[in-house]
Amino acid sequence: MEKFYIIWIMFVAAVLLYRMIFQKFQRHQRENIGLSAILIVFTGSSYAFAQMNLFFVIVVIALGAYCAVWNTILFTRNGYERARLK
Repeated sequence: MEKFYIIWIMFVAAVLLYRMIFQKFQRHQRENIGLSAILIVFTGSSYAFAQMNLFFVIVVIALGAYCAVWNTILFTRNGYERARLK
């Protein structure tokens, strides 16, 4: 079960980092917010994993929170701004 947590957390973090670095969060804002929430819940729910690697858990939760906040800002900005005339 512990390996499942590690593999799942690494996969979700890799997807978020790929979207952050290569796509510059230009697409998939809703999905990124959901992935960030899943990442935070899975990282925080494993008690033994959190006790073993406390620094790693804090870094992953901070990454998930940063991605969630930044994608929420981009989603609301893109959703409520009027399109400019060209």
